[in-house]
Amino acid sequence: MKKTLSLICLLAIFFTLAAPGYSQNYNSNTMAANPQWYIKVTDWNVYATWSAVAIIHHVTIENNSDIEYKDVKVRVCYSSMSTGGAGTVVSQEVGVLPVTLPPRSTATYLSKGHTLGAGSMFMNAVDLQVLGATPVLN
Repeated sequence: MKKTLSLICLLAIFFTLAAPGYSQNYNSNTMAANPQWYIKVTDWNVYATWSAVAIIHHVTIENNSDIEYKDVKVRVCYSSMSTGGAGTVVSQEVGVLPVTLPPRSTATYLSKGHTLGAGSMFMNAVDLQVLGATPVLN
């Protein structure tokens, strides 16, 4: 009897949640408010010159949202190449990639390169994080 009652309660909960009109509080503005959730950088390269200028190039970006974005804000983290601090994050640079990402797309951008703040040939670019972007809402 207890098993039957438990099963009936579970089925009642399931059908209540699965009823038409039920949603998980989806906000239609989520894609515009949180572009970093939908933009993924899958490949990238940073070249640092002797004069401490960092150049980012050949950046492959996926836009998994239904809206277009432009001016992707990123942070690049650098680690030391010295033996004493190898692998330790020693610097960060924040910059904006001047690209426009169509909805539901994957493409490689900045093949000619784009200056992304300071860098050093004695540091490795180890991580790139998407911080945000400007949604293009028509």
